[in-house]
Amino acid sequence: MRSGAGKGGAVCYIYGGESTECQAAPTPRMPDLSAYLTGSCESFRAFRGQLEKLAASDATVLLTGESGAGKGEAARALHAASPRAEGPLVTVGLAALSPTLVEAALFGHERGAFTGADRERRGFFRQAAGGTIVLDDVDLLPREAQVKLLRVLQERVVEPLGAETPVPVDVRVVATTNRDLQADVREGTFREDLYFRLAVVTLEVPPLRARTADLPALAELLTKRVARRLHVPPRELSPEALERLAAHPWPGNVRELENALERVLVLREGSGGPIRARELDFLAEATAGVPEELARQALANGLVVDDVTQAMMELALAEERGNVSAAARRVGLTRRAFDYRMARARGDAPAGEAAG
Repeated sequence: MRSGAGKGGAVCYIYGGESTECQAAPTPRMPDLSAYLTGSCESFRAFRGQLEKLAASDATVLLTGESGAGKGEAARALHAASPRAEGPLVTVGLAALSPTLVEAALFGHERGAFTGADRERRGFFRQAAGGTIVLDDVDLLPREAQVKLLRVLQERVVEPLGAETPVPVDVRVVATTNRDLQADVREGTFREDLYFRLAVVTLEVPPLRARTADLPALAELLTKRVARRLHVPPRELSPEALERLAAHPWPGNVRELENALERVLVLREGSGGPIRARELDFLAEATAGVPEELARQALANGLVVDDVTQAMMELALAEERGNVSAAARRVGLTRRAFDYRMARARGDAPAGEAAG
């Protein structure tokens, strides 16, 4: 899936300010995946299957997942494979919008609506009419604007500042977040009614550590993509380099992988050739001190080794969608040891039996 809008449609990327005109872009198709959304492991096949089903509908979608996992790519994929692909795709980075101007930017304003409003502004929702609007980092939307967004989702109208009557809009809404919005609702920073309107369908983009089997294919695609962008020769990854990549936890997900490969290509050793493991030694810097910090947090909260081990195992099992063998590899245990520890936690481990 290449990012863009439909044939004859338009694509806009807005991170602060207002785009004056959306540019035409070719129609991508769902099977033609971007590097960020390439994968064949079980968890990613399930994710892609859900994405394809959602593309055929007009439902509001909330894409969740960690930073760098590919939420923006997934949102663009939904649009590109949807019946709205001929219309505009407008991606709004809420983190870059001033809280005091976000309502005018999203919903528009009339001339003279406030000091400095010397012209009418349509707003991003009306720019996306007939297509899709992607609200990136929707958790950053101020409470005042949340009320107006709720009305858009309920009644399909926008209220430009200074306007006497609401304006109908025909637009699909896709929102992304790397936060737990339900926790934000409990804390009172995000409206509960808006959450339920946004989360008609919630789809989590799997983190890279849950799809390490896809690393070789991902790395190959990203290496070629980075090489094209930087106008440098692409390089293959040696088996030892692939092992080094597989051992890294990738807290920054696919974006971190792309950045790492860019660094290697730019600072290539010698005359090129396959990427060697030692060229990836810098990855260790990203996790330096993490075990010590986690240990401090565990001790400060009164946790013991079994608490932390059990939590890690349960999280790995959840991220691997119940695949016990994959979860065991994630936490560095054999399948037998993993089964034994899980059984012991449930209180049904055979008496006198030890993990092998």
